[in-house]
Amino acid sequence: MRPDTRTVEQLFGLDVHYVVPLYQRPYVWTEEHQWAPLWDDVVALLEHQEAPGGGEVWSHFMGAIVLDQEKTAPGQIPRFIIIDGQQRLTTLQILIAAVAKAMAEVGADNSSQLLAQLAVNNPLKAAGAELLKVSPTNADRQAFAARMHPDGPPPGWVGDPNNRIDEAFDFFRERALGYLAGGIDGESSGDPVQRAGLLQVTLAELLKVVSITLDGDDNPQVIFETLNARGTPLLALDLVKNAVFAAAARQGADIDPLYFDVWQPALDDDYWRENRRQGRLFRPMGELFLMHWLAMKLERVIPATELFTTFRQWILTPDADAEKLIREICADAAVMRGLDKPELGTPEYTFITRLEKLDAGTVYPLVLLLFRSIAIPLERRRNALRILESWLTRRALTRLTTKNYNRVVARLIAVAKRDLPHVDRVLLDALAVGGADASRWPEDDEFVAFLTDREIYGTVSGARLSMAFGAVEESLYSSKTEIATLPQTLTIEHLMPQAWETNWPLLDASGNPLTGAADEAARAHRMAAIHHLGNLTIVTHPLNASLSNAAWSAKRDALNRESKLLLNARVAHEEEWDESDIAERSVWLAERMKEIWPGPDGSLWGHA
Repeated sequence: MRPDTRTVEQLFGLDVHYVVPLYQRPYVWTEEHQWAPLWDDVVALLEHQEAPGGGEVWSHFMGAIVLDQEKTAPGQIPRFIIIDGQQRLTTLQILIAAVAKAMAEVGADNSSQLLAQLAVNNPLKAAGAELLKVSPTNADRQAFAARMHPDGPPPGWVGDPNNRIDEAFDFFRERALGYLAGGIDGESSGDPVQRAGLLQVTLAELLKVVSITLDGDDNPQVIFETLNARGTPLLALDLVKNAVFAAAARQGADIDPLYFDVWQPALDDDYWRENRRQGRLFRPMGELFLMHWLAMKLERVIPATELFTTFRQWILTPDADAEKLIREICADAAVMRGLDKPELGTPEYTFITRLEKLDAGTVYPLVLLLFRSIAIPLERRRNALRILESWLTRRALTRLTTKNYNRVVARLIAVAKRDLPHVDRVLLDALAVGGADASRWPEDDEFVAFLTDREIYGTVSGARLSMAFGAVEESLYSSKTEIATLPQTLTIEHLMPQAWETNWPLLDASGNPLTGAADEAARAHRMAAIHHLGNLTIVTHPLNASLSNAAWSAKRDALNRESKLLLNARVAHEEEWDESDIAERSVWLAERMKEIWPGPDGSLWGHA
């Protein structure tokens, strides 16, 4: 075999034809698992280049491809059979063509043409299928050729629902247009043509693969089976283990007990290979831990693709004590794993379960710092968790952006490290500063007004609403209450149903149906109230299904009979349920939530 690290420019710059064998599977990569992470990696490369003062040039390694070169007659375009890596090569070609299309649409013709030439061979030397750099399997070739054509698909083209070629092209084109129009944050001014130049260089020169070309005595089928059917893919955590133990051995550490007694029980089991969702992506737990741990240590965001490179460059330095480092990583891994199962009924349990509903995994580097630092007294840590929860929840319930949370968290980590014994006070001061929508903490008036003045259902996610109602329910408990902890599977129910017309007629003072203008006004008033906070509650799935669109008398009886929640007992005694009741309950709920999650000037932060 002949391995070689190659950029996209080197891979596709010359006339070449890469062919996917018929027996390989069609194109199967998806937005969630491959396209979005790849685009995030491209954005990370752009961020490094756009950072003030420049700095070192980063690149992104996309993995390996294995090629078997066929014999080619003089004058013909070199032809390679793709043994492994056809999904990568196909995606790279779609990415190139989609971004080139976006560049052309904003008038960046030079950058567009520089990229586009990486997708097609010289038409004077090639024709038909060989005009393209890559030929996918038969199932994908028609859609792929249509998207890769310099003029785009023919008129009337309809995407093939049996493959993902069109979907991938549209995804990358839309992301490229967003960057060209508004930069990384989507809001920047500037020249799209200049951004196109930076994006072109990034794709052509900073994306890399290891290209392995087989020798004549290599068996392509055996190699393909070995690569795709045997073995487990290496995680960044595996690379970290190898590097840090090699360093420990060089430093004279006793490796066997260090591995068997320290590393193996902490980090060498299947738990760390389980995929977990964070945001819209799924990653192995080991990758998430390493990502959070590095962010905590280095006080900056570390792209998932740069975990090992960052560890080797900034953590495993020549003067680092490798044995001490191994023990530190394993101790922090135990802390991280403990966050999966906090003790029932504790403030830590409340925080972690609510954090999951808020879908705010980006704060875990800060949470890891709070839990692993012995310099933080227990009550200070718990107060810091309450402060962080309040900041996150008020922002979530008022629909403020989570876009830059990773940067905000990096700043909070740096601030917290300056005074760990008083971490709650420093976090409170840092978050109370205010500022732009990216980090500000909504104050009482804004928080209450948002929750009472608009339709909340459909505006705030069901998981977050369920969490908020659960918190209100728990706030009603006392030491005499039988229920200690709510189930995590309760769902949102409308007290006045969304389909109310049959069992909830609009009547005048005499009990007659409204007509004309009065009916129209009352109907508009009711439709506006249906999705307000005060008309919502939480129930179990079976109870939700049974309540459906029933009249209030039936709903009230079912709530009295089936629900054990104090939140529902407060409304189940009402003889009627109408718009005025909804408005009154909206205010009560908003005020209750304001007390549960105090604002930046809250008086309930204890000794913080």
